[in-house]
Amino acid sequence: MTEHSHSEGRPTAVEPDVISTGKLVVVGFAAMLVFLLASLAAARILQTRRDQLNPGGPPPYPSELGKPKIGMVEQQLFDKQTRARELLRKQRAQLAGYGWIDKEKGVIHIPIDEAIDRLVKGERP
Repeated sequence: MTEHSHSEGRPTAVEPDVISTGKLVVVGFAAMLVFLLASLAAARILQTRRDQLNPGGPPPYPSELGKPKIGMVEQQLFDKQTRARELLRKQRAQLAGYGWIDKEKGVIHIPIDEAIDRLVKGERP
């Protein structure tokens, strides 16, 4: 086997591990500039396409937006809903108290216990 010797006793010259700061800054700046220009071009393309698809501007927001219930779909988290408790409280208050149902027609409501007692006694409204 033959041995390959490049230096024959002389040490091989090695380049120092030095990165040119100037070149690094220029490359970094150029990369940022390319990114900025590409971003601006993409934004312009997006805006042009949006204008083509919606010539009269963006569509109006739906009137139901922000309501707690749209159709039969609840829009709030179940643990944040208070409408059911509030409805139950109002219904119980109506069952336990007196009040008007239709003032013009003279229709009132009375407590449910009193209504049951009157019905048992044979009284009719």
